[in-house]
Amino acid sequence: MYDESCLPRIGSNIRLLLGACQFNQQQFAERIGISQTHLSNIEHNNVQVSLKLLVRSANVLNCTLETLLDRKAASEWAQAHDAEADEQAAGAKSNSVPETAAAETDEQEQYSLEEVRLLLKLLQLSKGR
Repeated sequence: MYDESCLPRIGSNIRLLLGACQFNQQQFAERIGISQTHLSNIEHNNVQVSLKLLVRSANVLNCTLETLLDRKAASEWAQAHDAEADEQAAGAKSNSVPETAAAETDEQEQYSLEEVRLLLKLLQLSKGR
């Protein structure tokens, strides 16, 4: 048997998940094929949600239907998603090279014509071995 008590929580769960994914209402509504007004009505539990719309929502959010229906699952998913986003942001920050460092690297990698000739000569000698 299913418990209908989860139905009023769908709207607040969707709102929580949208925040974690950094979607605004308009973006999410467009992706699931409804108006922003209808999404607002869903979030405020003013309308019933069809199974088809729940499936679309889960697919766009990349979560399970259980996540949409269960408050605890939605909270855990949102926390995990936030942590993943923080890790990606930290990784992107550490991988970025400041412009001055990039300029210094470019300068260090410039070789004179004589150095290039010597390198090519060394490569030719090692090929012959």
